[in-house]
Amino acid sequence: MDLIVAEKPSAAKAIAEALGGFRARQGFYESRDWLMTWAVGHLLELCEPEDYNASWAKWRLEDLPIVPPFRLRPARGAGERLEVIAGLARRAGGLVNACDAAREGELIFRQVVEHLGLELPVRRLWVSSLTREAIRRGFAELRPAADYDRLYRSAECRARGDWLVGINATRAFSCRARGVFSVGRVQTPTLAMIVAREEEMSAFVARDFWEVLARLVTPDGVEYTGRWTRDKESRLFAREVAEAVVGRVAGRPGSVEEAEEKPEKENPPLLFDLTSLQREANRRWGMTASAALGAAQRLYEAKLLTYPRTDSRFLTPDVARTAPRVIEGLSGRPALAPLCAKADPKAIYGHGRVVNARRVADHHAIIPTGASPGQLSPADAKVYDLVARRFLVQFYPPAVYRAARVVTCVGQDRFETTARSLVEPGWRVVEPPHRPRAQEGAAAEETLPAGLRAGLQVTCAGASLKAGRTEAPPRYTEGTLLAAMETAGRTIDDEALREAMKGKGLGTPATRAAIIDRLKQVGYIESAGRQVKPTAKGVKLIAAARRAGAEVLLSPQLTGEWEQRIDAIQTGGEDPARFQREIVALTGGLIEGVRGWDAAGFDAAEAPPAGLKCPVCGGPVVLEGRAWVCRGKDAPCTFRVGTWILGRRIDAADVEELCRKGKTRLLQGFRSKNGRRFSARLTAGPGGVTFEFAAKRRGRPRARAPGGAKPRKGAE
Repeated sequence: MDLIVAEKPSAAKAIAEALGGFRARQGFYESRDWLMTWAVGHLLELCEPEDYNASWAKWRLEDLPIVPPFRLRPARGAGERLEVIAGLARRAGGLVNACDAAREGELIFRQVVEHLGLELPVRRLWVSSLTREAIRRGFAELRPAADYDRLYRSAECRARGDWLVGINATRAFSCRARGVFSVGRVQTPTLAMIVAREEEMSAFVARDFWEVLARLVTPDGVEYTGRWTRDKESRLFAREVAEAVVGRVAGRPGSVEEAEEKPEKENPPLLFDLTSLQREANRRWGMTASAALGAAQRLYEAKLLTYPRTDSRFLTPDVARTAPRVIEGLSGRPALAPLCAKADPKAIYGHGRVVNARRVADHHAIIPTGASPGQLSPADAKVYDLVARRFLVQFYPPAVYRAARVVTCVGQDRFETTARSLVEPGWRVVEPPHRPRAQEGAAAEETLPAGLRAGLQVTCAGASLKAGRTEAPPRYTEGTLLAAMETAGRTIDDEALREAMKGKGLGTPATRAAIIDRLKQVGYIESAGRQVKPTAKGVKLIAAARRAGAEVLLSPQLTGEWEQRIDAIQTGGEDPARFQREIVALTGGLIEGVRGWDAAGFDAAEAPPAGLKCPVCGGPVVLEGRAWVCRGKDAPCTFRVGTWILGRRIDAADVEELCRKGKTRLLQGFRSKNGRRFSARLTAGPGGVTFEFAAKRRGRPRARAPGGAKPRKGAE
């Protein structure tokens, strides 16, 4: 019997149900033909520096760069799973890699095989859906493991590159910048974009401007409004200039110079890949990237959606041929039934955009499987409906609009009037335009009076000023941040150009949500409503990287090129050994830059005001390394405050308040060991500095000693 290794218990269960004949055992399944068990995500991880050399447990700049002979070790709690796999492998004549059909799934399986020293023949299951039909078809078409060697090498290079940059740069900046600063190949340039946007906002100087609106009247007494324009610009930044326009056109005759009206077709949007799905969920409901991914993953494991971690928005012809069955399945959902009834399965080929085998690499776009969903959670229901409707629009005709543009001249001044009205809704009946809450109730379309034509004589009955003020670029939302990561920081709204940038962005669809979460966890960014902004710690890291000349860590474009080279390893266009050598050289250059950086005075802004007295013994409080401590002469004092406590930065203002009042205000943003956020005050007493939690309905506030935040290794 061959041993099937799935990535998760849910996937193993789906395979057992599809193939049939399995019995559940303690930690595995067994049938007459197969043994089957599962991993639980990554069971192995790259060893830590101290696993190679005990002296590397201490962070010292002189030990860097650390370039080890990479080895694996079991992840925490993975020992039992590895023992089960090893025991079953001894009974097996071969292996089937049934982990997720993607880069990380390949890495998970190969690392287990390497660590356990298994020398059995391996075949690969490659499916985009966990439906019974897809799994059976996949097992009928099992492929040689060698077909995916390059995929594995790309995953291995990514993991080792992230380790080299993350471990070495994290230790280097932490030693030189006095604090614990997690640095990563992808997370740091992403943070740099957020900091740069904040700097743009701070440096922005708002300007007043005025627009001139003319009230134009035809010979028949029909009025329409024109906006003054010159060289495609309608704003005037000097009020006196705008007032002069009003004065010289009011009451003057004019004529229509241009008048055109034409139909405009709007094709359905492309299907969702993971990033576009996350962006749309964030735009509509403020859903975080990780929440949208979690919902899509649950729907995939429930066999309702196809594989979510895809970067393609297209379908192969064989998948497109299953459309009628999927539409029939969706018709069982009341809200979608009338839409399914009018869907034309042949229309998907008419657009000539979605069915394109050349645009599908590992997985096609996210689509429904056609299975009927039961009761779904609110978040899962929203994501499912979003994907189902985006699928259905492909079977509807384009939306047709009537677009009109009129240019009216009054003397030497030109006024432009535009309008756009919906003529045929087409696919828009399935997926109407989404308007943010602030825009609800706004007019859906504009129309112009009939009869406007070139040469028509009109009169400017009057003109008025409309005042405005330029606005700074907005902070990123998670949705716009995902878009910026996808295009390596380039602002690209055009859908076709965004597609051309695929493979050149920061991270992958599967990792971008985790990168944003990581930036939050280490205290580099925080939420401000639906937006994200950098914290003081995040700003400090970017400032340190700039001083150290570590531009390679700050440039989204350069990091995007690394991601492109990792993809090229998968397709055979890049040599893994060469890439590894260049990452080692790059890491060495980073360390030299940090080592040569003159950090004198960098922490001056961090020092508490002079003359602060310890609230416990009255001694002087000074900043030493990563903590503010009391240096009274009489006896060792218990007063000590780390610069970081449970994921929250403790700044000079917090320490000053603690010293002067013996207690801080309620501080937000602490994170417990199980990942939960909480708020507390810091209080000083004979027993040291403790947490004081907000009072509950009864009883006094609870106090507890704050734990230290253990330094974490670098991530992407």
